[in-house]
Amino acid sequence: MLAGELPFFEGAVRVVNLMHCLNGIGDDDPDFRIFVLIQSETDHLPLEAQRPLWSASALEALEPEFLRTEEWAKCFAEQACKNLIARFTP
Repeated sequence: MLAGELPFFEGAVRVVNLMHCLNGIGDDDPDFRIFVLIQSETDHLPLEAQRPLWSASALEALEPEFLRTEEWAKCFAEQACKNLIARFTP
């Protein structure tokens, strides 16, 4: 996500899944909570793997929302990513 190779709303799903695999991480963890929020607010948008199932016109209509969502998420998720990397990098 930090390198721009994965949208924050796509990465949020992965981070939330990772959170559920880790012991001792509560729902109130501030860094993970950011990604839960992003996932919750964007769960109506198709993920990359789902897009082939959508019509081209529907995806085209959603493009402005994809862009707005990414800008919105980047404002606060970038720091949460950095925090998680710092916390879990040996």
